Amino acid sequence: MVLLGFALINPVGEGIKSTRASQHATVQVAPQTTIAHEDSQLPAVQDKLKTVAAQVEPQTAAPLFSFSVMSDVHILSTDSASQLLLRQALADHHELRPDSKLLVLNGDLTNGSESDYRSLLTLLSRQPHAPVQATMGNHDYYGVWRKPDGTMDYTKMNSSWSSANAVALFDRMMGYDKPYHELVVDGYRFLFLSGEAYRDVDASINEDAYLSPTQLSWLSERLTAASSADAGKPVFVFLHQPLPRTLDGTDLELGVVQHKELRALLDAHPNVILFSGHTHWNVETTSQVKQLKFLAASSASIREVWSAKNEPETRSLSQSLIVDVYPDRVAILRREHTEKRWIEPSIAKGYDVK
Repeated sequence: MVLLGFALINPVGEGIKSTRASQHATVQVAPQTTIAHEDSQLPAVQDKLKTVAAQVEPQTAAPLFSFSVMSDVHILSTDSASQLLLRQALADHHELRPDSKLLVLNGDLTNGSESDYRSLLTLLSRQPHAPVQATMGNHDYYGVWRKPDGTMDYTKMNSSWSSANAVALFDRMMGYDKPYHELVVDGYRFLFLSGEAYRDVDASINEDAYLSPTQLSWLSERLTAASSADAGKPVFVFLHQPLPRTLDGTDLELGVVQHKELRALLDAHPNVILFSGHTHWNVETTSQVKQLKFLAASSASIREVWSAKNEPETRSLSQSLIVDVYPDRVAILRREHTEKRWIEPSIAKGYDVK
C-alpha cells in the first residue's frame, strides 16, 4: 500500500464548475505533509490544482458511496433547540446525499436518560436519513448526575445509576450487544469505539474515554484483519473523544485514558482515518484535520460550536461532515447547516488501492 497523503481541495475552484462538493481535483502531497490553513498557502494550492486537473478522472465522476458524520447532537427531551438543529442537519444531509450509505452519530447523543434516547429515536423516525450507527460519548453517562426529580446535580453522583447502566441503556436503545462494533459497507470497514466507564468507576477518568483491554484487543484484531483482507483501502474509525495533542483544542484534557495504547495501534495502520468530536471546536476557524501516521479529523458539533477560546461561538452554528469515498481517495467535506453552506477548503486523502 502506498499512501498518497492528503491535501486541501476547493468544492468550487478554478476549472471546477460543479457546485456540489463531491467532485474535486485532488492535490497529492507527501504522506506526512500537512497543508496549513493559512491564506498565504492557498494560491500555491490553486496552482497545483491547475497542473493536476488534466491528470485526474472527469469532474462528473461520482463517488462509490457517501456517508455522514455528526457528533455532539446532545438531544434532550426538554431541549427543543437541540432537536431543531438535528432536524435541520438531517434535512441538509438528505438533500445533499439522498443515497448516502451511513449516518454516524459520533458520541454525546443524549444527556444519559431513556427519555432523551426516545426523543432522539422519535426525531430520527420522522425524517429521511441514511442507516444510523453510533458511539457513546461522555454525556451519554450523565444519568449518574441526575437526581430522582429529573434535574441535574453535578456535585453529587446518583448512587442508583452507574456506568454499567449507561452502557446497557445505550446498547438497548441503539440495538447493540456491546458499545463497540464493526460494520462493512461495500467492502470498506467501519470500526466504532466507545468509552466504557465513567467517574463512578474511577474518578480519574473525568470526561475521557476509557477503553478496556478487551476493546483494544478487538480493535487490534479488526485492524489486522482489515490490512490483510482489504489491501490499501482506508479504514474508518470513530471515537467521540480525540487523541490528546493532535487537533486544535485537544491539549486541554487527556481525551482518551489509554491514549498511548490507542495511538500505537493506529500508528501501525496508516490507512486509518480517525473521526472524533467532543471539543466542539469550529472546523472553519481552527485546525481540525491532521496527518499523523494516520489521518485524524474532527466533525465539530451539531448542538453548539466552540471557538479557539474554548467557549461557545456567539452566533448560531451547526457543523458536520460528508465523506465521499472514491476508488483512489476519500474526500472529507465540511458543512455548516444553519446557513446551508460548504466550509472550504475540503480535504482529500489519496490511497493506492489495488
